[in-house]
Amino acid sequence: MSLYWIVEATGNPRFPVRIAIEQEGNTLFAVRAQDAWPTGNGHIFCIRDASSKHERDLFQELERVPVLQFHRFGKKLQIILDRPRKKRCEFLVLEKKYKHQEGTYEQIFFKTQAGTQSHRSRSKVALKPTTLPMIVAIDTKERYPWRFPRAQVERRALPAGDYALLMNEKIIGVVERKTYENLLNDFQQIAILHQKLRELSLYSYAAVVIEANYGDFLDPKHLKGRWPPSHGYRVLAELQVMHPTLPLIFARTRKEANLWTYGYFRSILKRVQQEEESATSYITAEPVPSYSSSERLEDRIISFIRSAKEGLTKKELRALCPDADSMRIRSILNSLKKREMIEGIGSGVSTRWISRGSLQNRVP
Repeated sequence: MSLYWIVEATGNPRFPVRIAIEQEGNTLFAVRAQDAWPTGNGHIFCIRDASSKHERDLFQELERVPVLQFHRFGKKLQIILDRPRKKRCEFLVLEKKYKHQEGTYEQIFFKTQAGTQSHRSRSKVALKPTTLPMIVAIDTKERYPWRFPRAQVERRALPAGDYALLMNEKIIGVVERKTYENLLNDFQQIAILHQKLRELSLYSYAAVVIEANYGDFLDPKHLKGRWPPSHGYRVLAELQVMHPTLPLIFARTRKEANLWTYGYFRSILKRVQQEEESATSYITAEPVPSYSSSERLEDRIISFIRSAKEGLTKKELRALCPDADSMRIRSILNSLKKREMIEGIGSGVSTRWISRGSLQNRVP
């Protein structure tokens, strides 16, 4: 289910380049552009590609690059490509009203990271204000709960966490509250804590908010002999590694923890409303969820070479990585060689690339 960034020459002098995002031959997004990549801090004006398959058969493919991340947010498509340079970009899709007639027309701009950074936006944040009501459910076990003065608050037994953000009676965000003593006591039952955090991680928006500083769990004065500082260090590191999608927020005090959670819930509402407003807009050919590649091309090449006892030639690597061109594979091989991770045996096209560990383990 990998995504690919494909650039083709169209032969059209006005829009000489076609840029497409494809998945298993299915085109998710395609435009005609005046260039394959914006220069400097500028941007490129694009139009939708409406060419037929028969017409595209005449196009010349210029490059094909794996996509590391593909994310749609509002009117933007944000993309990260699997290559060392020219890898971060976005497409801004706008709908404009005609000045002298009824209806709207579309404008598409192709911008790079440098172009985005140079643009002085009037907005200080990405999320727009929300008109959605905030409804917060507090677990019945919370004896002295936080306050949410501008929210509709109700008490109920929650399946996970201590505070939940509701929309249409559905939990869309959840926070587990921990005081210093709570978390320190949980160290004694670490297996149960892991189970609770795994359940919390099932929600798209979830966090653990701790009313203490990180350093308090490493300070002998705070620990008072209950645990050695090294144990606190290991447990906190293990929690984040075992639950990588679940942020651990050290908010220092009760007031700051309450404020962070209030802002977190408000931001969730803003994002939900923004996504709902843009859900019907025509950006991609079909609704496409956010995509993240599981492995970079360099990591795949390292894995293939390490698993081949006799090494691999560039041609063999090309067959194992059909989504990458020869120039990209050669660049990665040269980089790995400079970092002394692999070594080439032989010369020319017959060079076999082998990992340095396998080479050292060979019996002469």
